[in-house]
Formats: sequence, structure tokens, C-alpha cells
Amino acid sequence: MASSGPPTTVPARSRSVLRRRLAACVPVAAALAGTLLTGPAAAAPTAPSAPSAPPVPSAPSAASGNDVYVWATGVNLRPCPRVSTTCRPTGVRLGREYAAAYCQAVGDRVADGPYENTYWVQVAAHGQAGWISAVYVRGGDNNQPVPGVPGPDSCV
Repeated sequence: MASSGPPTTVPARSRSVLRRRLAACVPVAAALAGTLLTGPAAAAPTAPSAPSAPPVPSAPSAASGNDVYVWATGVNLRPCPRVSTTCRPTGVRLGREYAAAYCQAVGDRVADGPYENTYWVQVAAHGQAGWISAVYVRGGDNNQPVPGVPGPDSCV
């Protein structure tokens, strides 16, 4: 007799939805874990540390329209909006996919063929947050911000 249990595979579309929902839960789970571990006791102030990668912001809702399409392949996710030895790629590469966008800021100039831009977009993809050049985001013009993505005053 055949089993009537749950299916053993998940359709590709459902997997991508699940991945996005899981990615949205990671920052909440991390914040909750930090709260549970530290408890209500006040911590002693610590000396400021060197800047690190930005925290993963909470994912925008599907209705917010802040997803951007990365049209190129092999686009490096960086911890800051610069191309320099002090801002090395995180190891995550994006390509031909949507990413949740949070804000944009002016950074180093990037040129690729006829496209150039000094704007960078902060995105979350593959479980990490970071910056990609607006050159690789669909929409907008050379040296202009990406339409629909909040400006620098929204960046953390």
C-alpha cells in the first residue's frame, strides 16, 4: 500500500520562497539569542572596536518593492561601498537574481562597459548583508541612484 505522507521534494518556487523567509528570520533569531544570553543585567561599556560588516537588516516585506535585480554574474558582495584592499569581497557573489535592497549611498566609482556609477546599494542575499555597485542593478542611469531604493539617510 502506498504511503500518504508528505511529499519528499519541494517545488523550486517554494524553495526560493522558503529561502527568502529563512533569510528574513536570521537577524531576528540572532537578536533574540543575544537578548536571551545577556539577560536584563546592564553590561559594562566597552571600548569602540574597528568597523565591521553591517548587520543584516530585517528583510523588507514583499509589498515594499525594495527588491532589486542583479543583471550581471559574479557580482561581489562587499562590507562597504568601496573597491579597495581595505574592503575585500565577503566571498558571496550574486548574479541574475533578486536581492532585498535596504538603502543606497555614494561610494567608489565602478565602470563596466558603457555603464558607470558612484552609487552603491546595500542588499541582503545568501544570508549576508553587504554592498554592490549600482552598475549591476537593473534600472536607473549612469551616475544616478537606483529608483525605488531609499537614499543614504536610510543606511545604518
